[in-house]
Amino acid sequence: MPCLPSNKGHTKKMIKHKLVAIAFLLFGATFFQHTFAQYPERTIKILVGFAAGGPTDSSARALAEGMTRALGQQVVIENRPGANAQIAAIELIKSAADGYTLMLASNGTLAVAGARYAKLPYDVERDFTPIGSVAGYPHVLVVPPQSPANDLASLIRLAKATPKGLTAAVTGHANELTVEWLKKDANIELTSVIYKGASAVINDLVAGRVDMALLAPNVVTPMLESKRMKAIAVTGANPAADLPGVATMMASGLANFELDIWNGLVAPAGTSPSIIEKLNVALKQTLIQPEFQKTLAVSGQYAIIDTAAEFKRKYDKEAAHWKKIATDAKLPLL
Repeated sequence: MPCLPSNKGHTKKMIKHKLVAIAFLLFGATFFQHTFAQYPERTIKILVGFAAGGPTDSSARALAEGMTRALGQQVVIENRPGANAQIAAIELIKSAADGYTLMLASNGTLAVAGARYAKLPYDVERDFTPIGSVAGYPHVLVVPPQSPANDLASLIRLAKATPKGLTAAVTGHANELTVEWLKKDANIELTSVIYKGASAVINDLVAGRVDMALLAPNVVTPMLESKRMKAIAVTGANPAADLPGVATMMASGLANFELDIWNGLVAPAGTSPSIIEKLNVALKQTLIQPEFQKTLAVSGQYAIIDTAAEFKRKYDKEAAHWKKIATDAKLPLL
């Protein structure tokens, strides 16, 4: 019988290749485990899409101090204001997904912008990795001191009794959509009046040139104390601690009207789950600190503690809500 060729040499080569592949995989796993275990090894920067001095910036700086202690590495804030935080978002998505560049993103970036812009320079689903919520605050629905309305029911009656409805100050897309939501839920007519900032709104509201506005608690509180405006309701789930006697929108008759302005940390897409978990743990360690919570309370904010998955579910749900509000109101995309 003819002799068949031996496969011993081929078998040895296959075994050798498999051993090399296994060694490579083991080395790679060890290398990445070491990298993640050592993270962070240098300064982490958090991008903020707003100028220094506002509520988002103040919470960011308190956050950086707390996370510096929790992580054992310096965490710094870099302000990148402009284009409704799109400049900061663009810088983030161009950064390496190594955990050293993060962004404190608002619901404006993560949930509202998609309802108002036909095209954005980022895709929330594709370009961001959620880490966790940081802080939030409700809006306060306020009216001029001379307004006959003292609560939500009387404000709704006033709007219905006014032939062309009432005017509402608007200072951003979240404000704009909230006014549309109020129009729909209360079945009233409101005309939005666009303003560039809260200062101009306050001047016109006090003078009675606009009928209502939705403002942050830290802006409203001194005006209420001096009786230069009246608070109708707060948009949060619970009454604001520094606004005693002011009911929520839900308790005032609009059962589903709950809104907070919030922010949270995101990283570039592709950031390792191990790094995200380490950042979320450090974030939670910061948020539970009484000092951090006191800093937030000064500007009417409160800490929001959640997981990365919970944070993502929140902004996905809100994005769908705002898109429906914008669609129902037939607002043209920008």
